[in-house]
Amino acid sequence: MSGSGGVFRRAGRLVADIRRDEWPLAVAFAAQFFLVIAAFWILKPLRTSQFLGILGAKNLPWARLTTALLVLPVAAVMAYLSARLPRRRMLLGITVFFGAGHLLFGVADRLLEPAWVHVPFYFWVDIYVTSSVALFWSHLNERTAPGDAKRLYGLIGAGGMLGGIAGSSLSGFLATTLGGANLVFLTAATTAASVPVLLFIDRRFRAAPHAPAAATPEVPPSPAGEAVPGLRAAWDGAAMVLRSRYLIGILGIVTLYEISSVLADFQFSAFVVDAFPGRAMTDSRTEYLGRFAFFTGLLGIAIQIFATSAIQRRVGVGAALLVLPAAMASGAAAFLALPALWTASLWFGADATLNYGIHQSSKEALYTPTPVDAKYRAKAFIDVFGIRLAKAAGALLIWAMVALGSDPRPRAVAAVAIVALWIRLVVVAGRRFDRGGMVGGNRPAGTHEPDQ
Repeated sequence: MSGSGGVFRRAGRLVADIRRDEWPLAVAFAAQFFLVIAAFWILKPLRTSQFLGILGAKNLPWARLTTALLVLPVAAVMAYLSARLPRRRMLLGITVFFGAGHLLFGVADRLLEPAWVHVPFYFWVDIYVTSSVALFWSHLNERTAPGDAKRLYGLIGAGGMLGGIAGSSLSGFLATTLGGANLVFLTAATTAASVPVLLFIDRRFRAAPHAPAAATPEVPPSPAGEAVPGLRAAWDGAAMVLRSRYLIGILGIVTLYEISSVLADFQFSAFVVDAFPGRAMTDSRTEYLGRFAFFTGLLGIAIQIFATSAIQRRVGVGAALLVLPAAMASGAAAFLALPALWTASLWFGADATLNYGIHQSSKEALYTPTPVDAKYRAKAFIDVFGIRLAKAAGALLIWAMVALGSDPRPRAVAAVAIVALWIRLVVVAGRRFDRGGMVGGNRPAGTHEPDQ
């Protein structure tokens, strides 16, 4: 019996090497990520379908650029709140704010003309996921040491993957039954469930405080206790990035991924709108997008559970970060050889399958050797401002290529070239992470303790 028990324990460690005392918080963080992503995947197929029905795929680049213009005030508000509010109050307040906003759009959809609701709803969902995911990972990174990230982030990332499966299954199998507009009201459940989960996490840390993650001196922190208001906070994060080659590398990885993702998303959306044209097919289009996300999510969760932690621990975070660009390069190459719906689905499906699992948890692990200030301010700049600028750059690239001709293959060529540079940055960042993780315990001068 002991021999078989040892076999099962070793097999379990391949999936999640988590100590007994770590399980309650690891599961709570996974549950919170589940709820954030579930709400997003209830909303995303709906917002994309509604936008395509009104304005078509050709206007998606315009939507990306508009989102980039909205992101500066969002980044400023997030940085301001992180500097001024206790963590619990900020997390709960933002969760309730977005939950109420979702419901307000659901009510407005019944009262106003579709164009007055569906277009701003597209931007609202984008702002929701950008802000909520960035805040979730900042909170988690603050509470996690670099060595623990390799063991814990696989399970926690799986929570997000399960959330994607749950949310997309609701939109994928209920859109035509309930009506797509009614799907918004399902997000009330995710908001209501998030509140006790956040309170549980806060109580656990208050009862048994964990030391903040040790950081390397590579990222110069802001002076201790500094109150950073509004726009100054956003630019403070930008300054931290520019002073650190390590954070510049993370920004480069994020930028190249987002441009690649915009190219794949645009091509996939163009084929979907051809298959389900017009506003009359909004619910059918929503259902198709939801089912596509559901099945790619099932594949993604299998990879997340059985491969992510094992790859991160056995061959390193850098190697795990190479999986997504390699898969997207393969999808773009297939599309280049034969432009069609199924090859566009392979290309975009690589992103949909691997991003929230192995890629996101591996990318977030790169922040763990940085000071608390960097985890909130620099990361907020990268995740909110940097990501949107990258999406805008991708949109401009698509606009330019569409203006040059309707042949979609040059977009695949550009995607392969971008991925090649992305892979190079991943290799460099992975080496720097390994060196930073070995430095261990000394906290840089001036780094302050996180507020509770």
